[in-house]
Amino acid sequence: MAKRLELLSELVPQARVIAVLVNPSTPIAEGYIRNAQGAASAKGVRLHVLKTSAESEIDAAFATLVQLHIGAVIVVADPFLDGRRSS
Repeated sequence: MAKRLELLSELVPQARVIAVLVNPSTPIAEGYIRNAQGAASAKGVRLHVLKTSAESEIDAAFATLVQLHIGAVIVVADPFLDGRRSS
């Protein structure tokens, strides 16, 4: 997660507020969240964790991204989230 955040910061250097979209039902979710929080703290950026495990929560999560003026998003790899990508 630290490397992802580092790469994202290089790609979008003006992003001072970053979000992580994660399915809390996946077994690795809490580890990703802890790692992301530590990496964000070390990098000096604010981090918002958005949890979604149902189809109906995805639109709400993206609406929250807009409301919070998120500069960049990391989507944690997960079969549920991966299966809902638009082409």
